[in-house]
Amino acid sequence: MRFMPLTKLSTLVNVHHSEFGVAKWVTFILELVSAVVLFALMLLTCSDVVGRYVLGNSVNGTTELTELALGIIVFCQVPVITLAGSNVVVDILDRVLPDWFARFSALVINTCVGIGFVFIADRIWFQAARSLRRGVVTEFLLIPVAYFVQFISIMMYVTAAILIYRALRDLLARNKGRV
Repeated sequence: MRFMPLTKLSTLVNVHHSEFGVAKWVTFILELVSAVVLFALMLLTCSDVVGRYVLGNSVNGTTELTELALGIIVFCQVPVITLAGSNVVVDILDRVLPDWFARFSALVINTCVGIGFVFIADRIWFQAARSLRRGVVTEFLLIPVAYFVQFISIMMYVTAAILIYRALRDLLARNKGRV
């Protein structure tokens, strides 16, 4: 089996991701992880259904693996969506309010939510450390939960950094425009 040369991979990533530098590769990797986990989840679900209805025996621990896989998929996508600016936005008053107010509110919201994500990520990391100390594992498959919780915390930190970066970028872009 031949692997795709790095130049072709780089071209593929450049075509499908408009982000800059490292951000496009982080986005690509997170989307790749999500896709692989989603594919594995699909195979698991199909195997479980076939096993349950055809063979009379389901796959053990399907519920646990599904929960862990969904956590990985969701929290891989949070930084990707934030970086792309694809968050849900309610813009009912944008036509009525002045443009400067929309820019200012975006700055304040990105900063506040980013700082909030740092605090949330810190609490999640604390919970992961506690789970690791206590040896918390899943009920049937005995998979350590702490590593998945740490992953969620890291993704929250990455999302917080993206939000704060976006706020600073918007602030500096406006200041440059005034000079």
